[in-house]
Amino acid sequence: MLIVGTNAASVEADLIGARLACSGCGGVLRPWGHARTRILHRLTTTEWLRPRRGICPGCGATHVLLPEDTLLRRRDDVWVIGAALTAKAGGRGHRRIAADLGREPSKVRRWLRCFGLAAEAVRAHFTRWAHALDPMLGPLSPSGSAFADAVEAIGVAARAAVHRLGPRPPWSLASVLSGGGLLSTRNDLSRAPC
Repeated sequence: MLIVGTNAASVEADLIGARLACSGCGGVLRPWGHARTRILHRLTTTEWLRPRRGICPGCGATHVLLPEDTLLRRRDDVWVIGAALTAKAGGRGHRRIAADLGREPSKVRRWLRCFGLAAEAVRAHFTRWAHALDPMLGPLSPSGSAFADAVEAIGVAARAAVHRLGPRPPWSLASVLSGGGLLSTRNDLSRAPC
């Protein structure tokens, strides 16, 4: 899995132009068909997504090129999930968040539970990124809630990225910096490179 931009034509140009690297060995990815078609639920619309696939001739690994506005194994885009996480960090319950977003309460509860289980690892991961992007950044003050601290660390890292690299949507940045695994139980953010 490799997180790429949202413009399919640019991703295709990068793939054909040998500008995408294998995350395993660093080799150059080449075109290799497409991943399966999947539904992506946005806040008010639904669309079909068929991510491109690349193969590394060096190690033989194939990679799904997942757009940065999505997360691994999730059918809702990162903006919807990010809105739910932000609302929970602000003290709202899963039923109210689900009603506000027009989603099933059980789905929102799963997002929140999964994020909550990894909150400390997420906080540490994004705190490292925030300090890597802004070495002059001081320590982050804890709020008393691991969940809220993790969401705050994502926001601080996003602000540091904007100051250093220019404007970028914060939840897209969260997807990129987590390798799409912000809610993935299989991805250990504590070992992700920073």
